[in-house]
Amino acid sequence: MNMKKKVTFVLLALLVFLFLVSCQEGIVNIDEESIDSGETVDMGTEVGAVDSQVVVDEEIEPVAEPVEEDECTVNSDCGDYKLCLEGVCGTINDVYDTHSTCDSMCNFNNVLVKTSDGDEFTLSRGQGSYTGAGSIEWKLLSSAEYCLGEGATPVAIELTMKNYGEVVQEEVIILNLGEESKVITHPQIERIQFTLVVESYDETCS
Repeated sequence: MNMKKKVTFVLLALLVFLFLVSCQEGIVNIDEESIDSGETVDMGTEVGAVDSQVVVDEEIEPVAEPVEEDECTVNSDCGDYKLCLEGVCGTINDVYDTHSTCDSMCNFNNVLVKTSDGDEFTLSRGQGSYTGAGSIEWKLLSSAEYCLGEGATPVAIELTMKNYGEVVQEEVIILNLGEESKVITHPQIERIQFTLVVESYDETCS
């Protein structure tokens, strides 16, 4: 190979080398520009972009404590044929054990009741009286004969609150022998407040 051909070959090799170098720099420049601009590169992955889906913690409401279905304030809180017995829905048979088998069945009568109004009444079960010119009526509830419990038999008394003759509220209180009731009030007449005490009764069993 003569000198002229050698020089030509060297020049061609140098041009190829420069061409290849310039191509690699162009590729790098394109990648850097793509990254800076946030354009899509590398198999469709957008570099520098922020995922638009934002996860927001859902607000968790506090779970209310379960309310017993049998809790009540007045008779109307309970279902059909049930009474509000000291804050719990039930029937008069929940107060007196009328279903068990026992040696003898009992009942009581001649119940002596005193009120904070200064009145005394000797009543049979099913009887009662009133206060506040009839705004609150009360009566002793009756039941079938029952088996004796471990202690003295309680007395169930139904309270009926009225206003202009219309019933506005009913409930039942249960008093043990010698126990004074809670202060009984009227939901619409604030001045009415009184109590009841079961002083004694005659209980017979057969």
